[in-house]
Amino acid sequence: MGLIVPYYVFVMDIVLALAIGYAFLFMLRRLNRYDPELNTMVKYSVIFLGLAELGRIVDIVDDFCCARSAWYFEIAVYLVSILGIIYTNLYYIRLVESRYIPSPPKVGQKSTLGAHVVFSKNRLLDVIELLKSANFPVLAVTRSPGMYEGFDNVSTVWVTQVSEGVNPTALHVLHDVILRFVRDNPGSAVLIDCVEYLLLYNDFRTVFKFLTNLKDHVVLQHGSGLVIFVDDSVLSEQEKALLLKEFEPL
Repeated sequence: MGLIVPYYVFVMDIVLALAIGYAFLFMLRRLNRYDPELNTMVKYSVIFLGLAELGRIVDIVDDFCCARSAWYFEIAVYLVSILGIIYTNLYYIRLVESRYIPSPPKVGQKSTLGAHVVFSKNRLLDVIELLKSANFPVLAVTRSPGMYEGFDNVSTVWVTQVSEGVNPTALHVLHDVILRFVRDNPGSAVLIDCVEYLLLYNDFRTVFKFLTNLKDHVVLQHGSGLVIFVDDSVLSEQEKALLLKEFEPL
């Protein structure tokens, strides 16, 4: 049984098979790593890349024989896999847009709580004072979850390198947790009292982009409130001025 196609066609078939196979294994190793929505996209990718790789393997085999009998099978597999990969890409783009690109606020829509910054050195006293008058759900993103014990309306996210919490470098995870909370709790508020800790593990530009993106989603899109606490002694004058452009002092 010898090669019945030109050598360059055989080489192209091998290269494509290796590329698709690598993509298939890449996505396969990521199954069940993420939240359900993103994991759905990974599952679609595995299915349709698997079909594409099967088509490639059959294509390599028919480089040596059976070209006519395999042709219909290859066409069917390629059609399904290409349409499936197109759908997976569209699904992923829609998912990214829904999570990271805020839709414009509706006409007349306003947040009753707004976006605020508290330049605080007495963090505990300021937080407790704020929560005393809060009659709405609150999510506290904090280094000290115990500080919020006793407040029935407060949920906490522990920012830590310990596995039970959220790593300070995983800002995208914090972003998703916060957005899920405000989606599930209309009219709620988010407190972030550990900005200095985030700045230990990320540069100011990264943290500032994270905070302003949160503001767009939490305040403008969902009508909830966002309050950040930060000791201004860790900020330069330029950094403080940037925060004040986005957040009203409280």
